[in-house]
Amino acid sequence: MTVGTVVGTVVVVAITIAIGVVADKKLSPRAKNLAAPAKPPSHAAGEAPATAIRAGAAQLAKLRAGQRCKTCRTVLFADGADDEVRFAEHGLLVLHFVCPACPGVRQRSLYVEPLSG
Repeated sequence: MTVGTVVGTVVVVAITIAIGVVADKKLSPRAKNLAAPAKPPSHAAGEAPATAIRAGAAQLAKLRAGQRCKTCRTVLFADGADDEVRFAEHGLLVLHFVCPACPGVRQRSLYVEPLSG
């Protein structure tokens, strides 16, 4: 085996490694580019039965009067069509609201667990 053959083999191997490294950087996905695992949607307090707000009578009146539209920030109107539902062995009150300012009917529901006593 001659020196020229050894040098030629080393050059071919080095070029092959360089092409592989460049291709790996350009074509393979990286950890930062991979999508994060899907999380279940999170709800704000009172937007879902599992996140029901615990409130007494005075707090319930404040909740009815203080809700705002997420789009236009107008104070929402409590339409009075409250529902009672059961979730995880708890009785919940579902307050329904409408926005008087937004075009069309924008509604919002708020889940409340009334405090007894």
